[in-house]
Amino acid sequence: MSINPLNQMEDWEKEMDNIDWKSILKDIDRALMDNLAAELGFPSFEKLEHASERVVDDYYIAHLSDGRWVWWNPVTYAKEDPLYFADKREIMAFIAKFLNLPKDRLGQLKAGLDQVIQTRRCSCCEHEFNPADPERYKWDERREQNQFCSPECAMESLMGEMKDDFL
Repeated sequence: MSINPLNQMEDWEKEMDNIDWKSILKDIDRALMDNLAAELGFPSFEKLEHASERVVDDYYIAHLSDGRWVWWNPVTYAKEDPLYFADKREIMAFIAKFLNLPKDRLGQLKAGLDQVIQTRRCSCCEHEFNPADPERYKWDERREQNQFCSPECAMESLMGEMKDDFL
């Protein structure tokens, strides 16, 4: 059996030429963003975005259900981990230093942070979610299911309760 290395190399080069590199890079970026969301406790990057506020450029903050604040950047995520802060005072000091804010602008920063909605943790799947996300009101018009992130989690919990009642 004779294998011609030149033919193998040509076949390999043809296969490489046919790869859609843009699509592969897009898939990698999507996977990185979903990994970032998972690291912060969210089921998807879209949910993380809906629960976060842009501070400047590509820097965002989120106020997590456990009271911590997180500073994150989707562009630099592969090289920089999100930063966590114990309370509003800590993140305010960090942002003020990061942006070189003069003292007379700290009140404006505090007012902005006061408007950031704190996420909740779903009692079914334990993911973080934005309780004020307008998408939630499509399935929870009366806002009675605020412990659940989705109609699926609300239904799963209800079905579990019904099952327990029959056992």
